[in-house]
Amino acid sequence: MGGACALVLAGTAMAQARSFDVPAGDLKAGLDAFSRQAGVQLVYRIEDVRGLRTVGVRANAEPEEVLSRLLAGTRLSVRRDSSGALAIVREAAFPESEAASVEEVVVTGSRLKNVFDAATPVVSMDRTELLEQGYMDLAEALTDIPGVEEAVSLSNSQTATQANGLSTISLRNLGENRTLTLIDGHRTVSNAGNKNAVSLSSIPEFFVDRVEVTTGGGSAVYGSDAIAGVVNIITERRLEGVRARIVGGTTGDGGGDSIEYSVGAGGRFMDDRLYLMAGATYDRQFRLAATDRDRALESILYQPATNTVVTPDLSSNSAGGRFVSGRWFYDESGLKPNFVTAINGYETRNNGTLITPRDNLNGAVKFEYNLTANVKAWGQALYSNVTTDSVREATTVSNSTTFGVNDEFTVGRMSRTLNPFAPTEIKSAASSSGIDFRRRVVEVGPNLIHNERETLRSWVGLEGSLANDWDWKLTYGHGEFNGEQIRGNTLNLQRVQWALDSERVAGVVQCRNAAARADGCVPLNIFGVGSITPEMADYIRADTFYRQNNRQDTIEGYIAGPLFQLPAGAVEAAFGFESRRDHTETHTDPRIQNGVASSSFLPEFEGTIKANEVFTEVSAPILSDAPLAHRLVLNGAVRVADYNLESVGTTVSWRAGVQWSPVPDLRIRSEYARAQRAPDTTELYSPPRDDADTVVDVCSGVTATTPGVVAQNCRADSRIAAGMAASGGVFRQLSTSVKAPNAGNPDLFEETADTLTVGAVYRPAFLPGFEASLDYYDIRISDVISSLSNAALLLGCYSDPNGTNNVFCQTITRDDSGQLVRILNQEQNLNETRARGVDVAASYRFDLEQWRVPGRFKASLNYSRRLELSTEYNGISSVETIDEVGAVGTAKNEAKFGLNWSDDNWSVRWSSRYVGSVVDSLEREKQAIAMGWADPLYLYLDDYWRHDLSVSFTPDRRNPKLKVFGTVRNIFNDYGPFLPDGTDSGNQYNYNSTYGVVGRAFTLGLQVEF
Repeated sequence: MGGACALVLAGTAMAQARSFDVPAGDLKAGLDAFSRQAGVQLVYRIEDVRGLRTVGVRANAEPEEVLSRLLAGTRLSVRRDSSGALAIVREAAFPESEAASVEEVVVTGSRLKNVFDAATPVVSMDRTELLEQGYMDLAEALTDIPGVEEAVSLSNSQTATQANGLSTISLRNLGENRTLTLIDGHRTVSNAGNKNAVSLSSIPEFFVDRVEVTTGGGSAVYGSDAIAGVVNIITERRLEGVRARIVGGTTGDGGGDSIEYSVGAGGRFMDDRLYLMAGATYDRQFRLAATDRDRALESILYQPATNTVVTPDLSSNSAGGRFVSGRWFYDESGLKPNFVTAINGYETRNNGTLITPRDNLNGAVKFEYNLTANVKAWGQALYSNVTTDSVREATTVSNSTTFGVNDEFTVGRMSRTLNPFAPTEIKSAASSSGIDFRRRVVEVGPNLIHNERETLRSWVGLEGSLANDWDWKLTYGHGEFNGEQIRGNTLNLQRVQWALDSERVAGVVQCRNAAARADGCVPLNIFGVGSITPEMADYIRADTFYRQNNRQDTIEGYIAGPLFQLPAGAVEAAFGFESRRDHTETHTDPRIQNGVASSSFLPEFEGTIKANEVFTEVSAPILSDAPLAHRLVLNGAVRVADYNLESVGTTVSWRAGVQWSPVPDLRIRSEYARAQRAPDTTELYSPPRDDADTVVDVCSGVTATTPGVVAQNCRADSRIAAGMAASGGVFRQLSTSVKAPNAGNPDLFEETADTLTVGAVYRPAFLPGFEASLDYYDIRISDVISSLSNAALLLGCYSDPNGTNNVFCQTITRDDSGQLVRILNQEQNLNETRARGVDVAASYRFDLEQWRVPGRFKASLNYSRRLELSTEYNGISSVETIDEVGAVGTAKNEAKFGLNWSDDNWSVRWSSRYVGSVVDSLEREKQAIAMGWADPLYLYLDDYWRHDLSVSFTPDRRNPKLKVFGTVRNIFNDYGPFLPDGTDSGNQYNYNSTYGVVGRAFTLGLQVEF
């Protein structure tokens, strides 16, 4: 290494490692020399995380504070080194009796041994922030960072068929499958049955030391899926003794309580050659019901076609049944004529869920054993069992309800002459084709979705050192996910059809079909509230299962060290390989396979993807201490991957970067990368699988006089025209919950992203404790693997001037009354997705003692300006562009601010999350402008601020092993914009999860160590 080595300390404002030079001939010798010179009892290790060389010390303070303590009483001084960081110079004696003791921390960089600064931005959250800020899980914590967006959460997946209960993130809003999640630098198995995504609720915060987020294309270093960036979850590695904590949470307006119990223990044995650690944590998130929030019960429907509001927003599928196109219906008092939805309809909100309840049990074990002075064996395993339960409104059924593998059957009308339960009034009003009906089958019970997800992740490995400062590492990883979903109180539609087709024979009511009678058919009476008996309900009820299994096996290895010396330093290199196998299979209930269950159709399929990869990474210091080149470093990486997929074959990912410090205070960094992502098993092999999406029908609100091509095409559909006639001349969407099956595509090939990042880091010598960074990113993904949104498919279908005979309309299915039944979303290689923006970060830390005020102060800012987020695809006659910047979830401006004061006993932090003004939908904005609406409802949404306060207290500063902490989140109880059903970003509970749904919340916790 020449004459200096890097001693890394954590805790900088940009959340990146800082290097401190120590006089040494090699790394270990340098650390030993530093320890002797400073008289510090330095505990350190040289080890790998994410295949990266790391070394460091830990202290509950900032780097400058640590240095001050280490250097107190010595003649050592601090200067800026060639990279702009602080460096220790000169030698001095320090009395052994006054030595300070600091603990170890591991700080990651690249796979290169002695390179700590990266050309790409890194943002992180440390253990204290994760554990003491009142977050529900890791995903919620990370989405407070600008640029890290919510994908799936407990508050936006209540009605989702497969995603219900997951907790995932999306970097740059480019999709969770383009965000590679690592645990201690290793790939981990997906624990979602329909996508390649890691649910962060399966990784307990208690076992996490910190999380580092690296943005930009990282496929050259990390492999496929790192298009948007990498989230590296670094787990606890040095627990000594026992640590335990209990945390309870509640909300200011009631409901949504939480509790967590965690314990862990670790120690060294066999003369410190063996280290063992084990721990467990259990947390429960209780349900937040719609009835817990007044806003969620406001019954409003927005109609975008006419910019009007319908209230109350009730369902025409009532609990007593609606018959003969609504001419007759039942309520609690009996049979009534002339059903009016706004008066006699059914309120679906009362049984709603705002936050899905979750039980989470996790365990972790680790070991390290020094086989020799140069070889270490290690292993770790993480186990997770996550159970969620969601409640939805009872299933509805009508005469037009279809079933069968290809929806080839219809429940059909009831006989007006034979049905033994129909009253004379309804029989007389019905046509010769039979009695039409709509009925909510409340007697069967509310829809229940029970998910149990069990995940095991494990790694074992050997690592060691070679001659001439080279290291090596060999790792085998195995991960397995098993999920089971039980969907309760759905309907067996074949049995419903049989049971409705009943007759009276010799005074006995029976099902007409002989096969049905052999099946134990119980005739079904749907005429009236409570008319379905328990025996009838039991016969038509279907509790179905869906099981998923993912398995991942990886073998990876590498060597790293200096190739040769240049005048400015050693050229560091790493060479390695990785072999990976991912397998997915699903199994579903026979009633789902046969298409007779009313629950969403989920097919059986399986697929395997294999990849063999080789990679190399190099960093070369070109100049040092030269005019206008205080330091100049070039780095690069290449990865070649061979897939067993005929449509993919061999891919080559690469990156090239530069770091230039013209002066010690300033570091300019830039990188250009080509990242590639192969399609995953679900994208390739899955047949259409149903999902329940919230879809706003572009035809809803259309009348005979509504202008425009869309309205004209809607009216041209005879089914929609019939629906208009039946509802007074206006077509109304009866439910925004629509089946939107996703389908794979075996012809998919890899997508390719070209990423440019340019930025600078500034640490002025004249203002110690201050640092700032500015970075620009541009990610262009060609042949992007995606499916068009439901809104894009609907608009593509009905905005065609030539009518509705186009490819987009072929994906849309309506029933006889014009209601949306199904929209097929199939994966395709679309033209391009592009994301551009600017990130800014800054912090300032200083002691307050200079003003005779106790304690330390830190202020921080993270800001993201989104410049572009768009997708291009081939439309009917031209290339269409979907712009997303400025809509809910993709605000142009996002920021996070923090103010922290601390001393030896107290730590107080105020943090603020800012989301800039947005529109509900860019398409709605275009529509409003075209229509000349002066006041488009629920379209323009103001800035949003959320303020949090957290406090921790250590009663005895001489014994910091007891800590009490608490938080108040969303201090001013701001629920965000009111977004009713019918808006693009809202729902029937009038909120969007981007702004949260809980309101003001409190946590209180206690942590002890012994």
